[in-house]
Amino acid sequence: MPKKEEQKGQAKQEPAKGTKELKIVTVQVVTRDKVVKNQRQMGLLYIISALGPLHERTLQDIVKHLKELGADLGYEFRKVGDSMYSFDVKNDVIALTYVGFVEADPSRKKYRVTGEGMEALDKYGAPPGLVKVVGENRENLKNLVALLDSQVDFQLKRRVERPGRKPFSFRPGMLR
Repeated sequence: MPKKEEQKGQAKQEPAKGTKELKIVTVQVVTRDKVVKNQRQMGLLYIISALGPLHERTLQDIVKHLKELGADLGYEFRKVGDSMYSFDVKNDVIALTYVGFVEADPSRKKYRVTGEGMEALDKYGAPPGLVKVVGENRENLKNLVALLDSQVDFQLKRRVERPGRKPFSFRPGMLR
């Protein structure tokens, strides 16, 4: 019998099911100085300023299209759903928003450059290869932005007008 009591006293303490470990992740602080030195972020700022207010989805497609035209900002794209997506573009837009160079219009859900962003572009500029490609293809790019933005607007409007339907269910006594 004493063996059982000893075993009870020496029980191993295992973590309970459903507990989570705390992971500490270091994240670099975003500052204006870091943003103006980052050519990719300044390139995105230039695209938003040159092509007007646009949705994030449109910005993703435009950056991919510019890469095909020869203005590669170094973003890697992955196929997500029906289109290509870059998580780095999203993170860089968040950084631009955080420092106040870009703002999101809450009513139209589009990104636009702020006055501070325009000052930063005037002072530090954008990658010259990007400026050249956008300048040569400005009209085509503006038309593409209008097309892509209208598609996104239509999808957003459709979601608002027709929220998710409830699945059909039978009530008791319905089949009598």
